[in-house]
Amino acid sequence: MPYLAKYALIKACGTIEAAYKNIIADFCSKRTKKQIKTFLTNRVRESPRNPSYSNICSLLKEFDGKWHEDLKRKIDEHPDKAEIITSFESIVDSRNELAHGGNPIITITDVIRYFRYCRIVVEEIDNILT
Repeated sequence: MPYLAKYALIKACGTIEAAYKNIIADFCSKRTKKQIKTFLTNRVRESPRNPSYSNICSLLKEFDGKWHEDLKRKIDEHPDKAEIITSFESIVDSRNELAHGGNPIITITDVIRYFRYCRIVVEEIDNILT
């Protein structure tokens, strides 16, 4: 696997993870006490959750069942639902394989395509919470 593809894979997966966690934590941190902000930092921002679609849905559900339902509905209605779900699985599985010493078969073009579809979920979370 070429270096650029490896770098893109790690960067894309990390960006998705940071984005969804920060959107949720930032929204929940508004006008809250220091203790809640500390909790959000420890349990959301810095949690070791993979940015899989199911983990994102689970985290939303822990905060508000309606957020979870809204995201599921938006993705279920999206014309590219299958690509979105497959992209999450592919990018997370490939990142995990690379992180554990493997050599995933993924190209820079694949990473860009997966990231584009994963970004749809992050944007929907942002729309739901704002």
